[in-house]
Amino acid sequence: MRLRRLSRSPIVFWALVALLAVLTATVVGGMAGRARAEAARYGSLRTVAVASRPVEAGTVLRPADVSEERVPAAFLPEGWVRSASEVVGRAVVVPLFRNAPVLRGQVAPWGVQGVAALLPPGARAVAVPTGGAAPKLRTGDVVDVLATLDADLEAGEEPTVEVAAGALVVDVAEESATVAVSPDEARRVAFSLTAGSVTLALRTGGG
Repeated sequence: MRLRRLSRSPIVFWALVALLAVLTATVVGGMAGRARAEAARYGSLRTVAVASRPVEAGTVLRPADVSEERVPAAFLPEGWVRSASEVVGRAVVVPLFRNAPVLRGQVAPWGVQGVAALLPPGARAVAVPTGGAAPKLRTGDVVDVLATLDADLEAGEEPTVEVAAGALVVDVAEESATVAVSPDEARRVAFSLTAGSVTLALRTGGG
C-alpha cells in the first residue's frame, strides 16, 4: 500500500521525470561529444562519387556505374568528385574498383571517348601488328617496342633495338595492338614498321 501511494505521489512522479531527463541529457551529451571528437579527428562528412561496381578502362560511365556516399573528409584522396553527375557520360582512363571514390584524373574530358580517352597528355597512338609470337596483351598493359631492321650490320652490332620504352597499350585487336608513345617514339616506330619488323615486349609492373 505504501509503495502504491508513493507511485501516485506527484512529488515522486516529477522526481522520476527529472531523473529520466538528466539521464537522457547525459546519454545524448555523451553521444554528441563523441560525434564532435570524431569530426575533429576525421573531419566532417562529405558527399563523394564512388564506383557502384568494377568498371573497365575506356568505359563511358552510366548512372548505374556511379553512386554517392558520405565519407569523412580525412579519408578522401586528392581529386575526389562531389557528385555522380560530374562524371556520368565521361570515359574512364583507368579501371575503377567497386566502392572506391572516383577521381578527376580517372576520367577523360567531356566528349573524348575510345582510344583517345586513354591517351596520356601529348601522347600519340600507334598500331603495331602483333602476330602469333606476340604475348597476349590487354588494355592497360605496358610494353617496350622493339625493332629488328633489315639492314647490313657491322660486327658486334645488335640486330634489334628499342624504339619505344614503357608504352601503354590502349587498344587490342585480333592482329594488332595500339600503344601510346611520345611524338619522337611514334616516328621511330613508323620507320621501323616500314624498314623491318616490330615486336612488343610485355613489361612487369616494376619495369
